[in-house]
Amino acid sequence: MKEILVIGGTGAQGLPVVKSLSSSKRFAVRVLTRDVNSVRAQEIAQLPNVTLIQGTQDNQKDLHRAFRGVYGAWVNTDGFTLGEKNELFYGCRAYEIARHEGVQHYVYASTDYALKDASWNEDYHWGHNDAKGRVADFILAQGQTGAMKSSVLTTGPYMDMLLDGHFVPQEQPDGSFVWANPAKSGKLPLINLEDLGPYSLWLFDNISESAGMDLRVATDEVTFEEIAATFTRVTGKKGVHQYIPIEDWLNAAEPYPNAPANFVAGPNAHRDEASMTWRENFGPWWRYWGEGICQKRDLELLDRIHPTRVKSLEEWMVKYKYEGKQKNVLKGVEDLKKAARLMMDQGKSSDSN
Repeated sequence: MKEILVIGGTGAQGLPVVKSLSSSKRFAVRVLTRDVNSVRAQEIAQLPNVTLIQGTQDNQKDLHRAFRGVYGAWVNTDGFTLGEKNELFYGCRAYEIARHEGVQHYVYASTDYALKDASWNEDYHWGHNDAKGRVADFILAQGQTGAMKSSVLTTGPYMDMLLDGHFVPQEQPDGSFVWANPAKSGKLPLINLEDLGPYSLWLFDNISESAGMDLRVATDEVTFEEIAATFTRVTGKKGVHQYIPIEDWLNAAEPYPNAPANFVAGPNAHRDEASMTWRENFGPWWRYWGEGICQKRDLELLDRIHPTRVKSLEEWMVKYKYEGKQKNVLKGVEDLKKAARLMMDQGKSSDSN
């Protein structure tokens, strides 16, 4: 079997990709992870034809070792851990190293290039999207000549963020659910994370068509008014979207004063002059998605590529028995909780001594 290196394989996007490649029985999977003993790493290590390799995304020796000998690569760098500048550098370096090591098909997991889509209006610039957008442009600009072909997989907000993150509604005393946020009438291209596996598998299986492609995926394009109405229709519980000004939302949701954008990566995450605060990052984030600036998805193309995909928000809510309750999905939040528990345990140990 051809072997695929997956970088970011224990993350929210990477897990379904690893599972889909493994279950295809056409590809073996090599996963680069900084902690081979983590719960998620050990989970995927139990899958058929999956091996783990310890290393980090910001170490060039590790990248050389990871890419060496594989047929293809699926790469999703962690911008919250790396920081905007490092994600740009290591995103480009990973591509260059992969070419040096003889990789034949390189798939880069990107997000919408917000600043570019907004005609370079800085009101819509935030770090973890724009860094990936720059890297995706760089990769596709190299063309498809030579031995290595490349593809980009562009995702928007996860539909699964209705379970974890900024899209979880608040249950009210009367049993209704309220989405109180700064989103206006923009349609968000929400993507069901589970479907990223089949999309990625298609890219590897159809290189004659996928080479040079930026496959922009979504499950459904919906406003928050439509999210609330769909919730009501599916569950029978009242759902409401309440618009609140961006400053009010930031004041209420900011983790702590002057929190860095990548606070979930812990106190030792890379930060420098280019690093954004949490407020600087998520203000533009909400403006971009909430105003519907991103490029529309070609849903007919997605139906052809993945005929059994989840095709609507309503179908997703029914399939996953959505009830508006919080559930862990995002790896960064898990890592932060793990680090907090470790710090608490260390503190208790110090107190006992």
